[in-house]
Amino acid sequence: MPDSRLERYLARFHGKQSILDVPPAETLTGVIVIPCYLEPDWASTLRSLTQCAPTKGSFEVLVVVNASSSAGEEILNEQGQALDDIKAFTREHSSDKLRMHVIEALDLPPKHAGVGLARKIGMDEALHRLDQAGHLEDGFVVGLDADSICEPNYLSALESHFRTHPKTPGCSLHFEHPLSGDMPPDIYETAGLYELHLRYYVQALRFAGFPHAYHTIGSSMAVRAPVYMAQGGMNRRKAGEDFYFLHKIIPLGHFTELTETTVHPSPRPSDRVPFGTGRAVSKYRGQERFPTYPWNAMLELKEFFQLIHHHNPFNTPDDQRVPKARVAPHMLEFLDSIDGWSSWESCITGTAGFDSYQRRFFQWFDGFLCMKCIHFLRDRFYGEMDVLSATRRLLQMIQPAHSHARPMDASSLLGTMRDVQKQPWSPTSGNQVSS
Repeated sequence: MPDSRLERYLARFHGKQSILDVPPAETLTGVIVIPCYLEPDWASTLRSLTQCAPTKGSFEVLVVVNASSSAGEEILNEQGQALDDIKAFTREHSSDKLRMHVIEALDLPPKHAGVGLARKIGMDEALHRLDQAGHLEDGFVVGLDADSICEPNYLSALESHFRTHPKTPGCSLHFEHPLSGDMPPDIYETAGLYELHLRYYVQALRFAGFPHAYHTIGSSMAVRAPVYMAQGGMNRRKAGEDFYFLHKIIPLGHFTELTETTVHPSPRPSDRVPFGTGRAVSKYRGQERFPTYPWNAMLELKEFFQLIHHHNPFNTPDDQRVPKARVAPHMLEFLDSIDGWSSWESCITGTAGFDSYQRRFFQWFDGFLCMKCIHFLRDRFYGEMDVLSATRRLLQMIQPAHSHARPMDASSLLGTMRDVQKQPWSPTSGNQVSS
């Protein structure tokens, strides 16, 4: 019989009964879920998994070949061929420690068809597989994309990470876009700038004092199965599904980063979704500058978060618990625009003490609201900023002793930011400095 938690989850969150009829290995603890929609390089992704070093337990790979029921004949034919080809690949390359399965999802409802639903189908099936193996409690589910390459220690690093971090609800894996290869050089250059934008954004949020500043990338994430169920599983968004999903997991606390291995996403251009590497490369390839969020917006956010971290509403008169008079004018305008004062007040009311208040505040002022605030400051006051200039400003603040001696070209800046974000980061101290 299925675990009662799994049954409740399936009933509440549009879950389905198990799709696969082949029993899993008894040692199964990790399931890799890969949505596949018009992906020409899926074989490279699967081959990189088959070349991973042996693990103590076993893994499964679930490839979800998906399409909308309203897709045209050409797309359905292409996806149908991919389905057959991937099935043939999995039959030939599956092993006792790494079993591969294909899930056919070529009739998704047009309203929800997309990467979010494809991930959900695979991740929900992963729950069934872990439950059947008797490892729903200690198992984990991993997100990967069908255009990403894993390093040989990918599986063993995942296995080790969840074993050595028993409190973590999930983790973000280190990623690096390839910077050279068979495609035109400007594709790799633009992908590198997009990655620099991602790293600048996360690192600037850490500098500002935001405690939930982690990368939220669907091809580089993993979550414990019980946490996945408790948080309602994957959403059905057609884009940005990874951002919204992980920002339900991260505020739980003890979220971690796995930096002992690396995922390499494809830099190829794509217009299938409005976010991500493919879209950024397609949009900004060949342009003189790559835009990012203005540094002054990050400074304003830092000033605001410093107020939050140091103002104790329990040591002030009732009419000053929300210190509106101490909020800077631009942030004041943003909070007015979202009617944020009542929400801020509710973070205080009924809270036992300062630590609980801090947790509640950043559950409200979460990753989504943080980004909305930065967009507001950018659009209303500062405009966009070139990513190279913004990253230089950031590094001057977090590594002042090295900023003048270090090369400041795009490649060097990206290398520096990669090194910085491979170092441990503490949300409580905000410290993260590369050696």
